Amino acid sequence: MQINIRSTVQRASAMVLATVLAILVASAASAEPKTVRILMSPSGSGPYNAFATIQTHMEEFSDKLRLSVEETPGFNFNVKYMAAHPDRFNDTVFGSGTVLDWAAKTGQAPFYPEPLKAAADFRVIGVLGLTYNVWVTTDTAIKGPDDFVGKRVGIGLLTQNEWGMHQRMLLDAWGLTPKLSSLDTLGTSANIQALLDGRTHVGTLFGLTSADGAHTVVTGPHRQLEASNRDWRYVVVPPAMIEGYIAKTGAPFRVVDYAPRTLPNQPDRLTTFGDVLLLEAHKSFPDDAAYELVRVLVANYEKISKYSALTRVWSGTTLAYTADTKAELFHPGALKAYRDLGLIK
Repeated sequence: MQINIRSTVQRASAMVLATVLAILVASAASAEPKTVRILMSPSGSGPYNAFATIQTHMEEFSDKLRLSVEETPGFNFNVKYMAAHPDRFNDTVFGSGTVLDWAAKTGQAPFYPEPLKAAADFRVIGVLGLTYNVWVTTDTAIKGPDDFVGKRVGIGLLTQNEWGMHQRMLLDAWGLTPKLSSLDTLGTSANIQALLDGRTHVGTLFGLTSADGAHTVVTGPHRQLEASNRDWRYVVVPPAMIEGYIAKTGAPFRVVDYAPRTLPNQPDRLTTFGDVLLLEAHKSFPDDAAYELVRVLVANYEKISKYSALTRVWSGTTLAYTADTKAELFHPGALKAYRDLGLIK
């Protein structure tokens, strides 16, 4: 039998070339940055605008990750949406909060008539700040929540935890909701505009403080109220009202106590309520993506903090807040990043 050596060599060379090309293509594909989608909040509420700004700089920050920020009706919406869409577990992180987490996991009506099973598998990527939820008014007769009786109270959307859900939960628990003239779920800026237009007596604001207390920031609707040149003031919520709700339900609300001049137009001490704002993902979210997202936020804090007032709060200390004491609530990829960065032991 005569063997065509030349033909055999050509075929072998072609096979080797094809194999090399396949390896190169696979290597190039694996080197493509992973796109992580972020479910945030309505534009104007603060967190959405902050992450949208970071998104535009990701090529500078990482060769492994890209962000795609999605505006949503709010963090309460995010939790329900993620529970209903397991196809998003692998590529999506989302805004949430400690009170929202608790409500979803334990089943707190009317928002969660039954416990949301998927919520048990959500894990914290990072803490976005210690929140304050505060009512404001132009009515000098309104000093505290008990003075809301017979008044029109404006809040954000019920799909928003910090702007609407928290307020409704507390007003219901205190027995005030049926005693109001109306409870108007208007949205972030819209609820403040209604207050300024005289269509409501009370409005709602939200903001953040860093874990070390060094930075306290306000959001757009707060500036909207400041710019009005109207006479307005904060509504003081007595700590006993908040503590009573916590004792009765186990809700992880925080009693917020601000010294005078912590917030704009705040000459006196202010007590109100808040919780801890979270960035979360399902426990099956890739460890390497969680690690890289944390690394980007921590390593580039000095730059990121200049892009948005809100991001001044997002220091490494804040992002890793409670990661050492409540590690079971955090995503393993995020925990590894915090350890490698020296933020926890």
